[in-house]
Amino acid sequence: MVEELIIMLKKVLFYDFLILGIMFIITYSLFHNWYIYILLGIMVAAVNFVLNSVFTNYIVSSKSHGHKVYMPISSLIRIVFVCVIAMLLYNYNEVSIIPFLIGYSLHFLAIIIYSLTIRN
Repeated sequence: MVEELIIMLKKVLFYDFLILGIMFIITYSLFHNWYIYILLGIMVAAVNFVLNSVFTNYIVSSKSHGHKVYMPISSLIRIVFVCVIAMLLYNYNEVSIIPFLIGYSLHFLAIIIYSLTIRN
């Protein structure tokens, strides 16, 4: 399962970086003041995805039932991580939360592209 996870993470992150590059070109040329927030949103979503995948793989593959309690804890940590970044951006500039959420949502496009490319 670890090999499959690594392959999936590499492919999804590849699509994330591809989207990141395309969005950098588009937003830098059209919305010069939004590009950093969109890129930050994509990067935060990618980090969150990797952390979720690693924690979930560890919890599911562990033989002990005591590790099941880590799932809600890891979810809470990831939610707090994203919320803190979003609150910091909102406090810095209220409008910056919109491109951040757009960037965060673009990560789902990478997941959709990956799911369309797998054959099994």
